Amino acid sequence: MKKMSFIIAVLLMAACQEKPSNEGAAALADPTDLKVEQIDLTTVKFTWSDNALGEKGYRIFLRGESDGYNVQPLETIAAESAEYIFENLITGAEYDFGVQAIAENMQYHSKSVFLNNYTVLDREGLGNIEGVVKVEAPSELTAIQANNTTVTLTWKDNASDENGYNLYMREVSAGSFGEPVATVAADVVTYNFTKLSVNSEYVFGVQATGANIMNDSQIASSETVKLRDMEAEAEAERETQRRTPKVTTIKTSYAYIAVSYKVEKLNGSNPEHGVCFSKSGTPSVNDIKVLGPQMTANKELLQVVPNAYLEADKEYQMSVFVKYDSEYYYSEPQEVKLETQPEVPSFVWEKQTYAEAEGVEIYKTTSQLNGRNFNAWYAIADPTKVDFRVLYPETVGSKKTVASQAEATGDCLALINGAIFGNYNIGVIITEGKMTQQWQGEIEGCYWGTDNQLYQLTRPIIGVDKDGKAGAYWVGVPQQGTFYYYDRPQPNVVGQAKYGKVTATSPVPASAWNPYFAISCGPMVLYDGKVCADNTMVDETHYYTNFECWDESGVYSAHPDRSVVGITADGKIVLFICDGRITESQGAYIKELGPIMKSLGCVHAMNLDGGGSTGMWVKGSGMINYKDSSWRVVKSTLGFFTKK
Repeated sequence: MKKMSFIIAVLLMAACQEKPSNEGAAALADPTDLKVEQIDLTTVKFTWSDNALGEKGYRIFLRGESDGYNVQPLETIAAESAEYIFENLITGAEYDFGVQAIAENMQYHSKSVFLNNYTVLDREGLGNIEGVVKVEAPSELTAIQANNTTVTLTWKDNASDENGYNLYMREVSAGSFGEPVATVAADVVTYNFTKLSVNSEYVFGVQATGANIMNDSQIASSETVKLRDMEAEAEAERETQRRTPKVTTIKTSYAYIAVSYKVEKLNGSNPEHGVCFSKSGTPSVNDIKVLGPQMTANKELLQVVPNAYLEADKEYQMSVFVKYDSEYYYSEPQEVKLETQPEVPSFVWEKQTYAEAEGVEIYKTTSQLNGRNFNAWYAIADPTKVDFRVLYPETVGSKKTVASQAEATGDCLALINGAIFGNYNIGVIITEGKMTQQWQGEIEGCYWGTDNQLYQLTRPIIGVDKDGKAGAYWVGVPQQGTFYYYDRPQPNVVGQAKYGKVTATSPVPASAWNPYFAISCGPMVLYDGKVCADNTMVDETHYYTNFECWDESGVYSAHPDRSVVGITADGKIVLFICDGRITESQGAYIKELGPIMKSLGCVHAMNLDGGGSTGMWVKGSGMINYKDSSWRVVKSTLGFFTKK
């Protein structure tokens, strides 16, 4: 019985697949195989399989996103129909399409069957429909902003049978393209989109068109383009170019790097400016920063960077910088390098015997210097084992010979003349930790140049602390009673580069040095093992390395008698003198003193007063260098003394 029931059920199901044999025998069969084919942006063709027999017609339903579940039929169409065209749909909207076979008697109607959740395709969607012959899409799209309101779209034409091209544009927030904004002919491969908005983001598209919309190619889309304010950018670039320093010339020496450049003096300001160096990569003010001289109007500046700021035999990237409104602007980096240090001379030194100068070694040479006769002496001692002192007569205007100052002490071992002087010593003297004399004869550390300009100075100073540890610095005195020590000079160039008053942070942060005996003079001829004075000239009068504004005719251009004090790598002090302006010894140029002192093992050395002031006194022997007349009286001296 169960098997027979199953056979009957199968036969009944098979019978349901065919149309009924008479009108009233049963309910009309439901339509099946519901399909939607989109024809264009607002039209679709709805089809189904007609399974009913004897139907009166078909009801057509359309259910939109905002409609309820039950909707009224749009219309009733003829029996035996199997398709319906829906028009005026909304692109991107979602619809349910329904159909029902109807009979004379309502109870025999078929079910209302629906194809649900169909979204009407936009042009992008239509372009991606498979199975339809389409024109080949364009490629290699580029969208380039031409000006504030225009973007130029270009593409590669890959089709041979297109009717033309549709051009599209949308803001990013729109999500998809709408209608084309323009059409162009088939042989066109570029189009300008105009009247766009600055700072808005756009996507652009192009589509090859075919015989109808279904044959149109896919829409090729560009990358997102955010419209920049090109006019503002151009103005900003012009302003940047105006603010960017312009380097005109670079001159190098073993003693310095000189840079000529121009920076704008905007709105009457005097902006921070200078030169910066980097050992690797792009230089900035966070690397080696050297502040530049004062500006006058917008004239070209010369800035000389002493080698004290740089390492010998090291390549640097260098830029000029200027600061406007808290932002730094830099010139294009350029590679620079100090030139090779000069060779040191080779002298034959003979040790002299002075038994009473215990703790001091004294040497003499008569070797030639660069082809000239040369008589020189140096005394060397450890300032931790013998005292190093500076002598300065207390009475204003009083001067005494080196010998008389030495003999007056009773414990002097060796003594040489000190700093350049007038009625006062020019520079700072420190004795027993006290400032015995500040910048007298020059107002607050200044110098009236040959151009009648007042220059703010730093000048070399060498001395020892209370423990006998030697040090070399540049001293600046912004006002009487205030002074700072620096490990870099303020690089004035008379007539070319003028700086403001020194401060606790300028030209570089001041060093915490506490000298017990010290004397200033100059120029510094050797610092950190680098020769830092040469004879190259800025013009017919002035020298690049005359940072301390000395009388150039006497200090730089001649080769007279010289006196120098230096410090060796192991902390000893060297007192050097040479005779000059006599047949037996013709002195030394300022540029020769650094190599000489370097040959003696010094890492720092400072020029002292020379000419007729040059002399060395040694205990038990008196003055040991040659003079054809009595020695000049001097204002200050320095030397070695028996340890207290």
